[in-house]
Amino acid sequence: MSRSFLYAVLILLSTAFLLFFPIVIESDTHLDLNRKKCGFAVFAFKRIKLIGGYIATYDGGLALHVSKKNAILIPYSQMDSERKRFSFIRTFRLISFRLTTETGAEYLLPVGLIHTALRACFFAIGGDKDKIENNLWLTDGDTLRVSLNFVIFFNLYILLKNFLKFLKEKIKILWRKKMKKSTA
Repeated sequence: MSRSFLYAVLILLSTAFLLFFPIVIESDTHLDLNRKKCGFAVFAFKRIKLIGGYIATYDGGLALHVSKKNAILIPYSQMDSERKRFSFIRTFRLISFRLTTETGAEYLLPVGLIHTALRACFFAIGGDKDKIENNLWLTDGDTLRVSLNFVIFFNLYILLKNFLKFLKEKIKILWRKKMKKSTA
């Protein structure tokens, strides 16, 4: 009896640990519009590289280069259907957000407005002023470079909870369609 109780407690504690342990994801992105490339890297716990490479355009869409020999092609027509899938965006909690933009004089006004709008949106969703940093650098010439670093965290409990809400809504929609068909 005592050994089975010990196993049950260990299983319960390990499940609780896995559900509530925070998973920290950091992303570094650099976009250079003159070269039309976007380099990125995604790390877990600042040490484990999950994915990295660069994004370039091709005639029919985007090419995600994750290694020297491998590229993932995403056609423009497929991007809209990918967007409509289950969104994990609401499951993430923002730890820090740092945006640095280097631009010439011709892009200064639109970039400044975008920085202001991003800051306003961040504060509107309840962000803390210590978690956001905007830098706008003015340089000579026709350049536009954007560097973005953000750190987010989530845990499996939040992910599971939002996934179950998503399933519940899909089941409701399917149930309503079925009821509408049966009554018609």
